Amino acid sequence: MIRLIYTVFFVACMDQPEAVRGTIAKTPAKQMYAQSQQALETAGINQLTWGVTPFITEHGAVETRYQPTVDIVSERLSIPMSVIAGESYVDVETLLLTQQIDIAVMSPYAYVRARAKDPNIRAIATHIANGTESYGAYILVPESSDVRSLADLSGKSFGFVDERSSSGWLFPASRMLDEGINPLNDVKGRFYGNHERVIRAIVSGEVAAGATYNAALSEGRGRIPGANDLRVIARTERIPYDAYVVRSGFPAKAILGLQKALSSVSTRDARGRQALAPLGDINGFIRADDLHYRSVREIEARVQSLLTLPGGRLPPIVSDKESKP
Repeated sequence: MIRLIYTVFFVACMDQPEAVRGTIAKTPAKQMYAQSQQALETAGINQLTWGVTPFITEHGAVETRYQPTVDIVSERLSIPMSVIAGESYVDVETLLLTQQIDIAVMSPYAYVRARAKDPNIRAIATHIANGTESYGAYILVPESSDVRSLADLSGKSFGFVDERSSSGWLFPASRMLDEGINPLNDVKGRFYGNHERVIRAIVSGEVAAGATYNAALSEGRGRIPGANDLRVIARTERIPYDAYVVRSGFPAKAILGLQKALSSVSTRDARGRQALAPLGDINGFIRADDLHYRSVREIEARVQSLLTLPGGRLPPIVSDKESKP
């Protein structure tokens, strides 16, 4: 796995422009960090705030998972950093676009939607998990369900995560469309706000089926009674992992050191393993840019073209107001 991580990191660097690759390869880490410190100081920035999306568990728990990793980055750059969790996917987007946070950890689709509103935000990194740059999303039903295929979902209740979720909305919607199922009209859809709530809704029978991603399912099977009895009836295309995004106006000269500091956190050493342990299967971080999320835009364009009503509106899905974090 370690060899694969190094290989992926090398490939990611090869995707960078030649001048950038040369800078990354030749500049010592301490010099990168010092350059970032100077850029932040010149901009009058004496602390950085990270915003994370409560995509798996309740608001209040996610930030504690990320804080150990952020603490290492903070130490490398010699600047205080804190982590806050948004109330929802859209809340993190709002915090980033209004510059109330400096760095956001966003689902790929949330990033794509946010950048459409402000092209000056910038994806600078993503993570590696289980030795890969992408993950899978599943459509699940209880083992006892008579639903055997996507075609059997017609008329059934269905749990989605959030309209900005890649694995809890966009990619499952595209997969349904592949089989002729309209995710807006052919199922009784409901947004639950995070993946854990979707899994619980399927287990309890509140919905007949739902969408989540592989790590959330693995974690759910260890924490949610009955989750071991869920059955996968469909898988989506692979999805690039989360985007680590800096706000508009973030000092450009501080980015390289920030990327270097983040990429220094990995399971290759004991401290990195300890910091990453709360984040499940994450092995480390690599540099990324907007092109990394091209496939998400392609899926979005396809889904939008098939589902959009006149005037550019999507028909609404009921939100579970009481269940959202």
